[in-house]
Amino acid sequence: MGHWKGEGLREQLVREVLEDFSFLNQDIQIEFAFAADVLPEKSPAAAAELIARMVRTGTIEWDVVWLDATIYRRVAKLLDDPGWGAKHLVDFFGNPAVEQAHKPFLFQENTHCRNTGSILTGPYIEGFFYLMIYNPSLAQRLGLEIREEEMTAADLLGYARRLDEYNRTAAEPVDLLALFANSGSLQRLAYNLFLSCPPEELAGNAEPAIARVLQTFEQLGRCESVRGMDVTRDWEAASRMFMADRALFIADATWRCNMLTAAYPDISRKAAPAQMPGFGPQRYCIGGFIPTWAVMKNSPARAAGIRLMEFWSRPEIAEKWERYTKNPSGLRGGVYDPEYRQDALAIYQRRLSRGRTFRPDLFLEQDEVPPPIMAYSAFLLPLLRQETTAAEAMQTVARTKPR
Repeated sequence: MGHWKGEGLREQLVREVLEDFSFLNQDIQIEFAFAADVLPEKSPAAAAELIARMVRTGTIEWDVVWLDATIYRRVAKLLDDPGWGAKHLVDFFGNPAVEQAHKPFLFQENTHCRNTGSILTGPYIEGFFYLMIYNPSLAQRLGLEIREEEMTAADLLGYARRLDEYNRTAAEPVDLLALFANSGSLQRLAYNLFLSCPPEELAGNAEPAIARVLQTFEQLGRCESVRGMDVTRDWEAASRMFMADRALFIADATWRCNMLTAAYPDISRKAAPAQMPGFGPQRYCIGGFIPTWAVMKNSPARAAGIRLMEFWSRPEIAEKWERYTKNPSGLRGGVYDPEYRQDALAIYQRRLSRGRTFRPDLFLEQDEVPPPIMAYSAFLLPLLRQETTAAEAMQTVARTKPR
């Protein structure tokens, strides 16, 4: 079951690896299709339903399935079994071709595999960081110089106020963010702001840090360029809006740049990376490394599936991933790649991670021990809509907390 259909060079990488593997393993007959073509919709929920059905019925429809931490957790809920993976998936811990192909920090203190039942389901090919993608040509037209490093909450508020000024006379208004349904953009923005608070504000119940984040959202909501943002559009509509100079930012992960590039190959003047805003120097960078596939343990083609995952774990594929996607990989590369290092997105990520502590993506962590700010995620949009206040949100949560 393939992944990354319609994502430019990511899709090309899958096809190239499949072609190389087929040529070198001509004893294996491969039946391949992208998840987007075989699921009712390409979503973690649909993938989880398929895997749970295979587990329940014992009928293995796909030997190698699309699976990441989110899909794993959804299957666990459907089966009411957090440890389902150890029973039904191949564990690659102990397989040197896969386990030793990874960067060592991934498995220190079980940092990553705890999200997949503490087993290594397959190679952690994909890595990413949070960022603000901004439109340089639009910023220039607005007279704004976007702060690419250590952007502050005050900077973001200033950009929104400038957009309000521009929109008063503009034929077509510009939003601060190109939002879309189920994007997680507001939660990621809140999480980054939360982590940037001073340690003394994050201690204990972290209420001072939470209050600061919610007050920032409340302030942003006083700007029409924020208050009027539509969150119901899909990603394709949001990307068209961004490319048409009708939104200044996309707040997301670095892999979103690949989707933009796939749809708009010539975007050099339309998309540039900047750090997500904080309240002070950010001593961390937020991102993640995720597995992509798993092999069903009871598959009649289990041995062939294992060989495919071993093939995906080679250094040359890690290097091709970095070269094609301009994103990091959890796999070790073999040589220094100057092309990857000179790309604007790659340089941004390299600079972002230098001297900073790595913090896992909010959506990889929230089912474990949710950060305190997540208790307020339902209030983020109402704050931007001016439907509530920071004080009211904190009072509501305080009333519902168990005593």
